Amino acid sequence: MVELAERFVKDHETYLLTSSYDYEVPNLIVHKKSMIRKPFWLKILYNAHYNTKYSRIIKKNFGINIVHSQSTESFECDVVTMQSCHKAWVKQHDSEKGRPFSINPPDYVRKIIERYVLERGSKKIIAISNRVKQEILENYGVPTEKVEVIHSGVNLEEFKPNFAKREKIRTKLGINENQIVLMFSGHEFSRKGLKYIIETLPRIKGNVKLLVAGGDNPTPYFRLASELGMQDHILFLGTLKEDLNDHYAASDLFVFPTLYEPFGLVITEAMASGLPVITSKIAGAAEIMTDGEDGLLLDDPTNSEELAEKINILVEDENLRKQMGFNARKTAEKYSWGYVAQKTLEVFEEILRR
Repeated sequence: MVELAERFVKDHETYLLTSSYDYEVPNLIVHKKSMIRKPFWLKILYNAHYNTKYSRIIKKNFGINIVHSQSTESFECDVVTMQSCHKAWVKQHDSEKGRPFSINPPDYVRKIIERYVLERGSKKIIAISNRVKQEILENYGVPTEKVEVIHSGVNLEEFKPNFAKREKIRTKLGINENQIVLMFSGHEFSRKGLKYIIETLPRIKGNVKLLVAGGDNPTPYFRLASELGMQDHILFLGTLKEDLNDHYAASDLFVFPTLYEPFGLVITEAMASGLPVITSKIAGAAEIMTDGEDGLLLDDPTNSEELAEKINILVEDENLRKQMGFNARKTAEKYSWGYVAQKTLEVFEEILRR
């Protein structure tokens, strides 16, 4: 939301309601709210109640024209951006665990709020991908014309090719220039397919190193790598906050065989960093890619033969790898936050014309 607020404030009076904010944006009016951490279901209800109350107050007292929420944790808003459809996510999660569709208390509360906001509490819905739009239409009674697709933006200044950083990070990690570096980033290793990358490592031709960024438990994945004799070909970096972009710069390609992904911001960050991407066709960000031009798309992310084949194509052909990386950057440049802000303002203007 900060990326959008920074751009809205240039021409519009902008208020930001948030629980945490560490930036300095001139003329942006920031209101920090308190948070209830546990129990989770109560946190969801509290946020929805507080956000709704605050929205009504600023609309009444300050003449606010548009209230834009970045989640369904508000009973009333003019525009809600859907990063995912929670009901669809729960179905997918239960399917992965091999159990029937079920709802625990937090999911039940969130589903009720989600239904209300999408069907009655909002005037317009922004979906971050066509996949998310389709999931909304399949799970709720929402007319298709109410949902506008605006793909997520990427910070093109933060994520860009950087040869100086490439050398620095490789030296720090003990990676020589002759090694081909595969990059993976994600906090849910299971859903995002890390297992399948590790399983393909013995089939990869050439001297490769896999960098794994993310806060999930690495132990079972390192054990798998050891069982395959690949423990020396993988580095677990933990959560990278401020220097994730530097590690993209140190890499040669980004591999992300996700099983379910409403969008996948890491995909566009990698593309903006000049990396060719190998990812699943089901990923929301795959919608902005052209297979064979700025990356390679997987029909089945669990198919180790297909994944190994795609990786080997890029590992073995340096010229193709560099050309796809160049094309990936060009694709990412179409989705700057300035572009997303402009498309979002067009949605606001549509509402105000009614």
